[in-house]
Parts: sequence; structure tokens; C-alpha cells
Amino acid sequence: MTRVPSSEDDAQLQRVLVLTHQRDWCLERLSQLSLDGRMEEARAITAEHLELLVSLDVRRSLWVRIERNAW
Repeated sequence: MTRVPSSEDDAQLQRVLVLTHQRDWCLERLSQLSLDGRMEEARAITAEHLELLVSLDVRRSLWVRIERNAW
């Protein structure tokens, strides 16, 4: 369950943590694909996630909040 940030600083920290986790997953997956000789898949991940892999910038990232309807 994701907690709701209590301030803008908390929201920024949460966003940095999310992007860092995604970047780390991509790098780990790239390493594993490369070791397995699956270079085409590694290139696809790199191409799709290049901006995330190059730098984390929470101010330039698109953030969407999904809220469930209360009906």
C-alpha cells in the first residue's frame, strides 16, 4: 500500500524513490539480458528507458494519480 505524502517535500522524496527503484530494476534487467546473450532485448529496454537511465529528474517526469471511484 502506498502512503499519501503529507507535504510537497514528502511527495518529491516518494517520487525520487520510485524513479530510483525503476532505474535500478532496468539496470539489473539489462545486466541479466546481456549476460544471457539476449542483446536485442537489452537494446529494446535501453531504447525505451534511456531517459530514466541517464538521469532522474522528478520535475520533468509525468506523474499520474489514479483514484478509485467511490460509488
